[in-house]
This record gives sequence, structure tokens and C-alpha cells, in this order.
Amino acid sequence: MSAPQRPEQGHSRHPSSDTRRVAMPRRSTRGPLDMDSAAAPTYQPPTPAIQTALPPSPAPSPMPIRTASPASSLLSPVQQNRPPTRTRSKSPASRTMQLDLSLLLRPSLYAPVPTTQIATPFLDTSHQPAPDTDLETLLSHRRFIHAADKATDILTSGSISPSNTQQILQLLYTRFACLVLCNQATLAAKEAKPLSDLLARESSTYTRPHREIFLEQIPWSLRLLLLKLQVLGTADAHRRAIMGLYALSSECRTLVQKARVEKDEEAFKMWKSRLSDLGIRVAGELVEMGELETARRYLATLAPGPATTEAEMLEMCIRKTLLLLKIGDTQAAEECLATFTSSSESQTHTDENLLIQQNVLSALTSLSTSNYTSAVTQLQSLATTYPSNPLILHNLAIANIYSNNVSTASSILESLVSKRQSISKIIQRRI
Repeated sequence: MSAPQRPEQGHSRHPSSDTRRVAMPRRSTRGPLDMDSAAAPTYQPPTPAIQTALPPSPAPSPMPIRTASPASSLLSPVQQNRPPTRTRSKSPASRTMQLDLSLLLRPSLYAPVPTTQIATPFLDTSHQPAPDTDLETLLSHRRFIHAADKATDILTSGSISPSNTQQILQLLYTRFACLVLCNQATLAAKEAKPLSDLLARESSTYTRPHREIFLEQIPWSLRLLLLKLQVLGTADAHRRAIMGLYALSSECRTLVQKARVEKDEEAFKMWKSRLSDLGIRVAGELVEMGELETARRYLATLAPGPATTEAEMLEMCIRKTLLLLKIGDTQAAEECLATFTSSSESQTHTDENLLIQQNVLSALTSLSTSNYTSAVTQLQSLATTYPSNPLILHNLAIANIYSNNVSTASSILESLVSKRQSISKIIQRRI
């Protein structure tokens, strides 16, 4: 009698030659801040039908639709978990879209700028500008508190149409930027929230071709400022800011590829320049969150592209040097500054203000290495050439303080006050 056969097992092992499991090749990864090569662009040109006219948006679907785009996350990086909204049909006939911004013109949204942090002598009427001084004059004289109030007066005066998008957004940027310069960033973040919510809500209602048109109307500087204000006060503000900057950089890379395909040289240079600026801003956020070694290694990877102008190279060099000084790597800061100085023999086409900043920065590198005498000598030489430049005089006063020449520093600062020449922050605080 043969032994009973064992039942077959429910699971059996397949031989290693089984063809059902095929290993997927590893994809090469690229960060959104990496410089793109001249290889085949990833942006696909639109079809001829789309090139001639923008197609109408699709009809509303019974299910909510959320179009994934770096633009929507950019406009509200801290609200990415909100429920998706229904896509509406918006088909603009031109490259402009009118928004109803009447919500932002209410006087109750804006509060007077506090003056508790200002010394009492500066609040005297003799130091106040005339009530009828225009906004441009206030900004040129760095009267940021009065400029912030002036922008609010214009916004709430009733003389601006709610559909005048460009003027309203520009005035709001002036208001928020002046508040930040007056150390009132918390107030600026509170007042900017209605605008951030409005832009995020409007952006999520557009499909891709129309969203690009919508975002073109928002000043780039305002988008950067809103990103900074949105994360203010959160526990992981710097991490969220970096996430928002990477979302912006992803959009920049897409538009760089689009400009290359369309052979739009002006747009190509603009978006490449903005991409480089975002890279420096990411490094600044790393420094602010205390990741100094990470920031130092990251700065070493940033290099200007082949189409970068001399002025853009100098500005990037100045900002990198400032960050390296803030990190404490004085040797790398000196090398960065010396590299540009030796590589550009002719600087006739460079902005004079950038050249002044470069020379001031050279003196500050000496100051950071405790070579106070050399720093004072360099700044005094600059002050002889540019006797009324407040940036040079401010830093000369600081250098004299480090050199124990307090009386000289005091006289310089008093002369600046008497001439009503002021600067919000010395060059050491610039990013």
C-alpha cells in the first residue's frame, strides 16, 4: 500500500529565472535648482493649434479636480492640505486677467505702524516729512514708516479701481516690504494673509495654460515676499521656506525650457537669473536655520552660467561672500571675492553701486579677520571718492568702533542723522 500523497502547498517558490519580475532601471535624479544642460529640453512645445489661440477650459467635472502645479503650492505653501476646489472655466482672450481685489481695499485690514521702537528724538516734528510728500520721495529718502502709511492711504482712499491689479499689488508690496524693513514683519504677515489666501484660491481655479497667464500678473518680488511672510511664526519656518523656494525653482526651470524652445532670449535670461537668485536664497535659509556646514557645501555648488552677465556675476559674488562671512568661513569669502576681481579686468559696464558694494565688502573681509586698521583705511579711501554715500559711511563708523575710535564713529553717525541720510541695514545684514 502506497503512502498517501501530500496535498500541494498553496504557495510555491518560483525559480530565479522567472520573467515576471523585471527590475526597473534607476532613473537619474535632478534637483530643481540644478543648472540644465543643452541637451534635449524636457519642455514639450505646444501643438500648432494651441500656439495660435488658447483653448477653452474643460467643463466642470462632477468630481473635484486639483491640478498639481508648483505654482499653486507656491502661492500658499502652508495650505497644501486644504480640500481641493472645483475647476471653473476661465478662458481669457488676452494675456491679462482682471481680478476683483475690492476685498484688499478695506481700511480695517491695515493698522498704523507702531513707533514704540523708535527713539523719542526721531519722533519730533522737525524730523517728519511734509504730509503731502509723495510715495516715491518717501522711498528714495528711506522713510519706510511714512511710506508704509502712505501706501495704505492710497489703497483705502477709494481712488483705485478694484480691477487695477498691477497698481494694487505694487502698493501692497511697498506696504509689506516697508513693514519688514521697520522690523514689523509680524504685522506684515498678518496683513498679507488675505492676499495670500486670495491668490491661492484664484490660482487653484485655473488649468495649466491659464495659470501661467494668471501668475504673470503677480510681481515676482511680491511672490518672494509672500512666501517669506507665510511661513513666519511657524515652528519649521525655514524648512517650509526652502520647500517654497524649491517649488518656485521648479516653475522657473519649466519656463526656462519653454523660453529655449520658443527661442525667447529675453525670457530665457530672466528665468535663468531668477533661478540663480533662488539658489542663493536657499543658502540663506540654511544659514538662518543653523545648518552652516550644509550651507557652505551648497554654496560651493553654485556657479554662474555661461550666459551670465558681468553685473549678475558680481551680484552673486557679493551675496555668496556675505553668506560665507556669516557662516564664519573667512578664507572661502576672500577666495570668492578675489576670484571675481581677478577674472574681470574690465569693469566699465558694471553698475557703480555694485562696484561700491564690492569694495565695501573687501573692507569687511578685513574687518572679519580682525584687521581693523586695513578695514578703516579702505573705507576712508572710499569715503574720499564717494563722500555722500551712506553705505560707505555707515560701515566706516562700524569699523571705527571696532578700532576703538568711538568719537570718530559718533561724529560720522551724527552727520548722517543731520543730513537725513539713513540706511535700513548695513551691508553685513544683506541677503
